Formats: sequence, structure tokens, C-alpha cells
Amino acid sequence: MAGKTEVRALFFDMDGVLVDVSRSYRRAVEETVEEFTGRKLPPDAIQRYKNMGGFNDDWELTCALIAEQGASAPLARVVDAFQKRYRGENWNGFIAQEPALMQTATLDRLGAGGRPMGVVTGRPDAEATWTVRRFGWETYFPWIVAREQQGDRPKPDPFPLRRALTILAAAGHDIPPEQAAYVGDSVDDMACARDAGAYAIGFIPPYIGNKAEMASLLQEQGADVVIDDLNALPNIVDP
Repeated sequence: MAGKTEVRALFFDMDGVLVDVSRSYRRAVEETVEEFTGRKLPPDAIQRYKNMGGFNDDWELTCALIAEQGASAPLARVVDAFQKRYRGENWNGFIAQEPALMQTATLDRLGAGGRPMGVVTGRPDAEATWTVRRFGWETYFPWIVAREQQGDRPKPDPFPLRRALTILAAAGHDIPPEQAAYVGDSVDDMACARDAGAYAIGFIPPYIGNKAEMASLLQEQGADVVIDDLNALPNIVDP
């Protein structure tokens, strides 16, 4: 496992780490479930499933929540209803309302000295790339491993993070997994980092109510450290 002074590459999940998705992805889940069931979700329903693990894909999560309400819908119809809300027409959906959680000054500190950084996310590539461009993060995150690059092995499988390291190696940054760190906000993120042999940094987004419970869950799945302030990251990877 990487020591704090050995973090030579840094990867980030996007949802709940780089951007606040409480009123974008999660709102799309809530409204799509209500469209197919006629019922509003309980306040803790989405996080309850996320904490179970295995629901990194919000489309599949939406289908599971619909089924829990006693209804059913084909995945294709669920995805269509979800995307009309989330992506909208010409990128004017909920995605355009996501606030950034990461400050540019923090990214400057983290990337100082030429440390390579990238995004490993379950988002479709078009949505991840659009968001990076929206915030002007292209120079910080030249490498994105999104949904399409993960095939049938998404998180919590370690494959997405291993693929990111392979891409870095091809670009001239041959960094062993124990000298890489992954910042994520879910149990699936921590399991991915743990099984890839990377340093696992758990982040608790501001919209999570029970932070102590969340910290415990992240630690149980392999988090080496848990934070609720992204500005603390430079002190962790460069103590």
C-alpha cells in the first residue's frame, strides 16, 4: 500500500468528488423513479443503495428503486427518461447545474511538480469530458477512464483503475499501483482502489448527513484515510 510520501499519480472519481451531484444525478434518479411509479422516494433511499455497493451505475440504481416500489420498466425506457432530465437538450439539463467541489487552487497544488492526474468515473465519456471542459480542467485531467472504457468490469472491480495506470504508462508515466492514489466517495470506489493496490482516499460530500456512518463504511471497504474537505488533499499526498 502506498505511503503518504509516495503518491506519484492521483486519480479522482467525478460524481460526489469533483462535482456535487445532489441536485443533478440524484435528482434525475428521484424524478425518473417517480415517473414510473407515481411515488416519491424516501429521503435516504439513494444513499442506502449506494452504501450497499454494486450500484455505481445510476441507471441500474434507478431500475432497482423502481422495482423496490413494486413497478417495472425496461432499462432502455429508464435510461431515456433519465437522460432527458440529466443531459437535457444540447446539455441544458441538470448536468449544467452541478457545482464544482474541487477548487482550482487545490488542483494547482496537487499537480505541482508534474504529478499526473486523471478521472476514473462511471459516467459516459461524453458527460465526463463535457464536465471537465465546463470547468476548464483539461490541463489537470488529460486522462479520463469513463464508462465506455470499462466494458463489463466497472467499479468495484479494480479494472478501471488498472486501465488508468496502463494509459499513464503508455504516455510515459510508468507508475506502480502502490504509488497511485484514488479519491472516491463510495464503497465501490474504495473497493476498486483497494483491490488495485492503490492508496484509497475516501471523501464524504457535503450533502451526506451521517458523516460518521459514511466514514465507517468507507474504512470497512479499504479507505486508508477519510476526509470531508478536499482542500486537505495536498497535506495527505504531500505531507
